Amino acid sequence: MARPWSYNVHVGWEVGFHANNVQFLTILTPWISLAKEIVGEQRFDQVWINDLLWINDLLISPRHGGDISEAQLAMLATLAPVRVGLLTESVYDYTDQEMAVHPHLQRRQAVVEKFLPYLTHVVAYDEADVAKVEYGSGLPCMWSPSPVVGSLIHEDVPPPTYNQAFFSGGVHHGRQMWLKHPLLQQHFSRLSSPDQGTLYAQVFDCLHSRPVRCLIQNPLALPFYYVYLNAVRRIRKRSYIRWLRGLQLGVAVVNLPHFVKSYTPRVIEGMAAGRPVLSWEIPNRPRNKALFEDGKEILLFNTPDELAAHIQRLQSDALFAQQITENARRRIRKFHTTDKRVQQILKWIQTGKEPIYQ
Repeated sequence: MARPWSYNVHVGWEVGFHANNVQFLTILTPWISLAKEIVGEQRFDQVWINDLLWINDLLISPRHGGDISEAQLAMLATLAPVRVGLLTESVYDYTDQEMAVHPHLQRRQAVVEKFLPYLTHVVAYDEADVAKVEYGSGLPCMWSPSPVVGSLIHEDVPPPTYNQAFFSGGVHHGRQMWLKHPLLQQHFSRLSSPDQGTLYAQVFDCLHSRPVRCLIQNPLALPFYYVYLNAVRRIRKRSYIRWLRGLQLGVAVVNLPHFVKSYTPRVIEGMAAGRPVLSWEIPNRPRNKALFEDGKEILLFNTPDELAAHIQRLQSDALFAQQITENARRRIRKFHTTDKRVQQILKWIQTGKEPIYQ
């Protein structure tokens, strides 16, 4: 489980803080019950809570860790005059069909709105959520696409090992149609996590096993927090580096339809790995679509026929593939590194002026 949640919007934020000369204290979710003891008498200018959806919705699963209570959030709110909540997945705009497939999506709006009173600012990754958060809560809300750690963007990329495009992620019903489509089967397959079975994955799972989670609820475990934190930092980064190398195996990285109404981290990750990215065209999200120019920095599709045509062109035209890759790399270096995103969020909090990503 070291890989599924993007490194860039987890401990990768620390890279952006360092680059902007921000002093910070990181508390990871499994230790949230000891947050008061970890903080001690320290107080801060800002508290960033990342991510309201994950820590309250998906992390309830024993596989992931724990959740955060309103009392704990209230305690965090006493630490700083500015409290920023990050929403890295969509909150409000789900279809009945999507909620039928994943019932937990129905709870998201209520989960987020329960915690908004403890915040002063919100950063949302779905542009459509911005107006709804501002209207419903009165809080300023900034739209932020997913960033990438700049130092991990690949410049010298080896030729692809396989003459196929790869997709990574869960295979719910809607995606099975794409993976089994006769036009795509020869050109397109699912990429398994390169971490499977490795020592780092085993150590990470051990750190988040049920016995360890029970142990770290005890204040006597407090001296071991920074041992745990440094271990997670190292594992997450190594897993992410391995992940990027895995994305380089194919001729392209494919972003299939998903429930989040913005580009998922795999879009930025594919560009950072040095491969052309093919993504479904997310409907009714003009700002998201404007992030990358179709045909120049990204290739968009709406049907299996379009996806197959894009893959076949990349398979036969290495120069075109290289141009797409280089254009995308320049774009993410200029606008979408964690260094720049932290700088943009801090400036927005100070001035109220939203960043422009073009």
